[in-house]
This record gives sequence, structure tokens and C-alpha cells, in this order.
Amino acid sequence: MAALAYRHQDHRSASRQSDLFTETRFGEDEPVQAARELPMRSTAGLGERRFTAWRGRSGRRYVASIFAIGDGHALGFTDAILLAVSGERRILAARDSGPLGIEAALTRWQQAVTQAGASEIHVHLLAEDGISRRAALLDLMPEV
Repeated sequence: MAALAYRHQDHRSASRQSDLFTETRFGEDEPVQAARELPMRSTAGLGERRFTAWRGRSGRRYVASIFAIGDGHALGFTDAILLAVSGERRILAARDSGPLGIEAALTRWQQAVTQAGASEIHVHLLAEDGISRRAALLDLMPEV
């Protein structure tokens, strides 16, 4: 699965990395250690859960559409960030769908993350270019 999903590897010293991921962001009470889901209050009244937001390690917020793991529509977006999310609301893997949305590679990724325990795919479409998508991936992807 390593070849199919981006994983963050920070080559800083362990003490510096610890400082980076335990500092408090935006006046929050708990330290930012990993990306976490923050359900959107504006969609709370909807009958079904279609959108969510994730807060990255940097403190940035990423809005995403929610798809069941087997829903092929999640793989149909180009230039999107795909997040494989477990039933415990953790990101298991993250990847860029790419400009062409290569179906075979995306299908293999979907199968791999399903086997790893993913129950949903969250799709973030608002990163405008490759640099923005790469930055978002580094901010959201799970630690190794």
C-alpha cells in the first residue's frame, strides 16, 4: 500500500518533531498531534451526512464530501485529495487522484484501504493546484 498512498515522513530530529506536533493551535485546549475530523455545524440539520471538515496538523481546515468505501463516484474526481477514513474517524491513507483520475490505480488503492479497515472515502476538491494538493496531503496524512 505504500506505493499507492502518500505517507508523511518527517526527517527532523525526534525532539523537534515532538515539539512541532504538540503545540497548541488557534487557542484550542488540546495539542494538534494528527489530523482530526470536525463535523460541520452548518450541515447538522441535514438528514444524511454528506460533508465534513478535517483539521490538519497545521491547524488548517479542509472541507470534504463523504462517500461510502464502495461508492465508485469517489474515484471519479480529478485533481482531488482522497482520504481513506476508518469507522473510528481516523485517516488511514491519503492520496491525490491526479489530473487524469487513472481508474486502475485508484481502484487498487480503494481495495487496499478497504482491506486496511477504511469505511469511507472523503474527497477534498478545493485545493486549486498541485502544490496546494501536496501541502494538504502532507498536513492530513497519517503518521508512519
